Amino acid sequence: MSDVKSAGSDQTPETPDIRKGWGRFSLIWLVPLVALIIGGWLLWRDIVSKGPEITITFESAEGLSAGKTAIRYRDVDVGQVTAINLADDLEHVVLTVRINADFKDYLTDKTRFWVVRPRVSARGITGLETIVSGAYVEVVPDKTGNKARSFVGEEEPQFVPNEEDGTRFVLRAEELGSLGEGTPVLLRGVEVGEVLDAELDANADGVSIPVFVHKPFDALVKRETRFWDSSGIALDLNAEGFSVRAQSVRSVLAGGINFYTPPGHENAEMAAADTVFRLHESLEKAELLAEGYSQRYKLYFDSSVRGLSRGAPVEFNGIRVGTVENVDLEYVVDQRSFRIPVEVTLEPERVGIVGGRLGDVDPQETIETLVDNGMRARLKTGSFITGQLFVDLSMQPVSPARYLGDQQGELPELPTLPQKLDEIANSLTSLLEKVETFPLEEIGIRLLGTVEGMENIVTSPALNNGMVSLQQAAAGISTLVTNLDASVLPATQTALDAAREALGGVRDVTAPTSPVRYNLEQALKELGATARSLRELTDFLEQNPSALILGRSGPEEDE
Repeated sequence: MSDVKSAGSDQTPETPDIRKGWGRFSLIWLVPLVALIIGGWLLWRDIVSKGPEITITFESAEGLSAGKTAIRYRDVDVGQVTAINLADDLEHVVLTVRINADFKDYLTDKTRFWVVRPRVSARGITGLETIVSGAYVEVVPDKTGNKARSFVGEEEPQFVPNEEDGTRFVLRAEELGSLGEGTPVLLRGVEVGEVLDAELDANADGVSIPVFVHKPFDALVKRETRFWDSSGIALDLNAEGFSVRAQSVRSVLAGGINFYTPPGHENAEMAAADTVFRLHESLEKAELLAEGYSQRYKLYFDSSVRGLSRGAPVEFNGIRVGTVENVDLEYVVDQRSFRIPVEVTLEPERVGIVGGRLGDVDPQETIETLVDNGMRARLKTGSFITGQLFVDLSMQPVSPARYLGDQQGELPELPTLPQKLDEIANSLTSLLEKVETFPLEEIGIRLLGTVEGMENIVTSPALNNGMVSLQQAAAGISTLVTNLDASVLPATQTALDAAREALGGVRDVTAPTSPVRYNLEQALKELGATARSLRELTDFLEQNPSALILGRSGPEEDE
């Protein structure tokens, strides 16, 4: 026991080994540290994965919601709207959008945004899927521009073509008309492309219309290809009559553009991208110029040009060689008169060249030679039904050249002739002026006096008494004639017949509607004949008084 106690008393308790610093760090603190590191890494990754924050400005926020509206490209979400606020001008809305990090390299000043909603447009009905899912913002990226974080969104959906799917061309026109984004581009009535956009030129003197033609039809567009506006239903009332043209139903409703390549150029090289073409108003205009050469002239008229309109033909001996481009009205201060300038375009390519080529002939020099030889311009009626006029060029060597302009303008002037109706009207005017110089009033007064004198003669009592006496004498002569033998008195019978005719003529003279002068003269002639017959009868009776009883043959039988 003592040994055990002694042994226990010799052993002293050991002091624990306490380490200072990291050597005494407890493992329990490792867990929150790892959690903190993981959380920080997750936070950093989340921030990095969300990508940059951008702003997009729109006219309105219809159908958009913060935290719900997605940013999509090819139906894939590439961002989300986080906030919607009013702009400083209170006329726009500003969308704050968080874009995915893998999409940040595509955010340039050429990147385009627009809101997809249900719409009815030239392309048809689009955005029907948003009725259930709600509106979203469509984005079309473009890496070729400069980096940007603020954008202005488009109000209408944009068609952004892919160069691999076709070729882009540009059309130039004076007016846009009914054309717009989505207007179809047609080839023989089949849709092969569409209009991308429309904008005014830099100097606002025309409209540029970019179009996109899909493959493989873009290869059919040559440098010589002609484009024309086939929108809606075309109603033409011109010198050639009345015509109606229409394309497809879609082009009737939304407009359309057609194109064709002139014969002989089908195998030419394809036109390069962004080649500029002229957009013609109609197929007729597109067919006018095969090579594109034309020359403009001025014509001046001093009479009415009612019925002459823009687009009217210019013909030479019945063959169309040009088009009327413009009709205006000018007032000449020095002359105090009006004149009508008519601008026309002549197309020399419409005239065949014999013994050479068109390039070998100077059109301007040729026109001057024709004018020297008597070529004149005149307005003619193309259709009596429509009343439309056209410009007719013809050779009139006997007509002097008439220039109504000052011949100092930018365009050369062609001599004109008045219309044939104007010439007739001028002739009638000259005739009327000569007629007006006649003393018609004096002649009328004298003629009226003559008629009144004749009327006084016809209605005078003396003439009436004479007629009564003449009638009585005629009655007595008639009684006498009935007592004579017809065979004995043939002359008397003839005289009585003449007397009856004379009496009929006298009765006609007394009628109010009779030609007085003529009938009176005829009656006087017949009275003269009657008097001669009576004189013969009287002489015979004086020589042969027994003829009243025995007849003319009585004495001869007695003998």
